Amino acid sequence: MNTLLLKENKRIVFEVLKSVNNPTSVHGIYPYRGKISAVDAAQVIKQLPHRGTLLDPFCGSGTIIYEAKKQGHNVIGVDNNPIAIQIAKGKFYDGDIAESLSKISKIISNIKSPIRTIPAKAKKYFHPKTAKQIMSLLPYYEKFNDYEKAIFLGTICLTARGCNKYAWSSTQIGKIADEHTYIDFFDKFVGKIKKHYHPVEQKGVKIIYGDTRQLSKYIQKNSVDFVYTSPPYFDALDYTSNYTRIIHYIFENTIEDIKKGLIQNYDSYKKDMQECFKEIDKITKKDALIIFVVGDKKRGEEIINGGNFFSNIFEQKPSFVVERKYSGTASKIWDKINKTDRKEQIVVWDKASW
Repeated sequence: MNTLLLKENKRIVFEVLKSVNNPTSVHGIYPYRGKISAVDAAQVIKQLPHRGTLLDPFCGSGTIIYEAKKQGHNVIGVDNNPIAIQIAKGKFYDGDIAESLSKISKIISNIKSPIRTIPAKAKKYFHPKTAKQIMSLLPYYEKFNDYEKAIFLGTICLTARGCNKYAWSSTQIGKIADEHTYIDFFDKFVGKIKKHYHPVEQKGVKIIYGDTRQLSKYIQKNSVDFVYTSPPYFDALDYTSNYTRIIHYIFENTIEDIKKGLIQNYDSYKKDMQECFKEIDKITKKDALIIFVVGDKKRGEEIINGGNFFSNIFEQKPSFVVERKYSGTASKIWDKINKTDRKEQIVVWDKASW
């Protein structure tokens, strides 16, 4: 295990995790690409020096802020991906689950034929009967609460995987099956509603659909105690691809318009992150801790060390950088395929030392 010295001689321990999977948890709602492990997030959060306001400025599907709220922090999550924000909001729903089940069951029992057929781009992923079930429920989407919406989106991903004989991974779409298997969307939808309901207190939770390059427009200056985040991948990971792309096809979203707001352009990444860090500085307190979880990335034949990358692009140098090997993650699988040996870094800035 690695240790990290903080102010007042306190240490954070970053354990090497044998497994990061917990599919029955709230985080199993949706296979959001690139999400941080909830187990990993929780073991870092529990070692913060005190409770306070924790910001994840690239919150994605809300893993870090959910785990922080469970440990008593007030939390703020910001992201510019509409699907990610919906999943994050769904995790914090604390309403009546029995009411949701009754509501959905009544809707399903009254459904007749779908009003629309599934869009052509999405059609290839599903058995025809599964596709009809999805499109039968789609007109009710805006009547769903945040949890039901998140589950609906996650069920689309689950059934797409099932229709293709579960040959795809939980994070990556593989080969489309020559003959699709029928998966009962209604049954999977109700099952996921039951499976992932793990409510936390909503007081002290703020989830913002917005651009991190403009944080100070949404968040009061000098108000945040901790920033803990896994920033967008600097090798330009496409956050509108894989399972999320299927969602966009079904809802007939214009993917290019969504991409314009996301930080996933390699050529402008450094400048974008510098803008974000300046905004983070504005809204954090003078003694705040800023924690970035990053990692080595392969670009072409080059392996770029994430810790070094982030240590050199900001005016303020980090207080500490801790490195560990990937363990129990999809990244480890890709290292085996690509014959690489990448590592993960935790980069920490202690503003009290600035």
